[in-house]
Amino acid sequence: MNLLAEVEQHHHDLARWLGSEAEPALLDALRIAHQPEFTLVTIDGESLARPALMDALAGSRNAVPGLKIGIEEFEVTIRTAEVAVCRFLEVHSIGSSRRSTAVLVAEPTARYGARWLSVHETAMP
Repeated sequence: MNLLAEVEQHHHDLARWLGSEAEPALLDALRIAHQPEFTLVTIDGESLARPALMDALAGSRNAVPGLKIGIEEFEVTIRTAEVAVCRFLEVHSIGSSRRSTAVLVAEPTARYGARWLSVHETAMP
């Protein structure tokens, strides 16, 4: 699993989806990157399963024109052959940032060998 590459690419794709008139196939790529059991805990404390997240994203193409998301302070807190937990700071070009903890599972056929299982986001002041 190349975790840093996956985290950076995933957020690049997410920013492209939210920040431009990206091709519809990009939403499919985002969907495939997540395990069916994926959950997201948002900065508001809401828990979203993969279907709810994908529905929300489907209606959000180009919702934040020009959005860029940078990844900083990346660290792996635990890693086995099957699973990894990492933390990182997402820096959004619109002036916000969030600290995220993600659980990724090994998937040899996935881009960079990993799929997303869980993310917990905390807004930064």
